[in-house]
Amino acid sequence: MEIGLSVFMLLLLLDFFAGEFRKPHALSMNELGVNLISMAIAFTIRAVPFAAIMFVLVHGLPELQGMLAESNVGLVFLLVLLLDDYGNYWLHRSAHKVPWLWRLHKPHHIPTQMNVLMGVRENLFYYFLLPVNIMAPLLVFMGAEEAGALMLALKLTVVYLQHASYRWDLWLRRSWLGGVLLDGLENLFALQDFHHVHHGIGRYGNASSNYGNVLNIWDDLHGTNSGHPRRPQDAYGLPVGVKVESWPVQLFWPLVREKQTQRAAAPALTPSSAAELAEARAVIYTADGVAVAVR
Repeated sequence: MEIGLSVFMLLLLLDFFAGEFRKPHALSMNELGVNLISMAIAFTIRAVPFAAIMFVLVHGLPELQGMLAESNVGLVFLLVLLLDDYGNYWLHRSAHKVPWLWRLHKPHHIPTQMNVLMGVRENLFYYFLLPVNIMAPLLVFMGAEEAGALMLALKLTVVYLQHASYRWDLWLRRSWLGGVLLDGLENLFALQDFHHVHHGIGRYGNASSNYGNVLNIWDDLHGTNSGHPRRPQDAYGLPVGVKVESWPVQLFWPLVREKQTQRAAAPALTPSSAAELAEARAVIYTADGVAVAVR
């Protein structure tokens, strides 16, 4: 946890001093406010599934207690990393295909600016679906806390690195050594350039690809890797016509729903005119080829 927190603070300061939080709307409720509330939820709500699963293990499967206490930490770490990350890949991919799952994951794609604060921005109920919430209590109960801590440290480090606004990867690529280092790391890990493609809209963005959480090998395996453009994205967020719900609905749906009048006012996603496309900051193309101007 200390490693992940250190990386988080370093990247947060880097974004701050690089002026990322002085951009338009950066301090608005829909950007900074929802990010902070969601982060608070993320690091408190996980106690619920942890306690529930521990209760089941203690009273239902006591024979598993301490089973991995003498196991090789490195092997257990590798195994749980692969299991957790592969589960995350399919959860994430499904969240872009299944309507009710998309409602839970959509808050993560609403921000128009990337930064480390939105790395864990999700609907409350999305957290209950994360594989790590099963892995963590199981590893603790079975005596493999060290392997679990290593896995969590790696996950948090990669997640914070990939969501940072300041393009530290492009800065590193200014030098030959930095480019060589990143070439090697990006062959395995889902780092900044890779994940910004997933959030980007415009020439280099593609939300239907690059689903990997820590590793990008799953995208390679299942044909969803759209590569590394190695350039800044045109824009982030949702295309024109996709409704942005109020922050309580974003974070607490279906417990909180839009009022009927608000729901009826949602615009439909329609093709943009030639004039709109010509004036747009960027253009996103839907799966069926519809061209939509970006906000």
